[in-house]
Amino acid sequence: MAQDEKNLLFEQYKLYYEMKEKFVDRNFTTNKFYLSLIVAIYVVMFFTRDISFDYNISANLVMALIGMAVSFFWWSNADSYNVMIKVKLKHVIDEMEKQLPFAPHLLEMQNYANYKKQNKLIIFSDIQKGIAIAMALIFFVLFLFELAYPLIVIFYGPVDSTLGVL
Repeated sequence: MAQDEKNLLFEQYKLYYEMKEKFVDRNFTTNKFYLSLIVAIYVVMFFTRDISFDYNISANLVMALIGMAVSFFWWSNADSYNVMIKVKLKHVIDEMEKQLPFAPHLLEMQNYANYKKQNKLIIFSDIQKGIAIAMALIFFVLFLFELAYPLIVIFYGPVDSTLGVL
């Protein structure tokens, strides 16, 4: 391989690796966005807990549905970033490194895999997806409660939060 081709390959490699790092940074920014959005939904639910729409549909029922949707999108987005970072970008960089004198990314990934196996680490992307699932489950429970509350009132009467069923 001629020196000009090696220089071009190395420049392409650097550019692609920088792109991967920017992609990882964008992933963190996206996670902050979803987490902020979910916190905002909980705050709105707190302040709108006594508001009802037509047909006795509570604002919290609507917000719980929105929260479940946001949680699903967060999980889906985290999974997509995970695939893009670990599969597509990694394989391209590894292929480029085969033509370079040294393969730092491949060595890093091999050592990381060994370390992860020996120390049984949980990866950040798994934590992200776990939090998104946990939030979806919490919103689902709130949704079920909002659906069940009118039935409880019908069968048992109004519920006083300090005394229980009246």
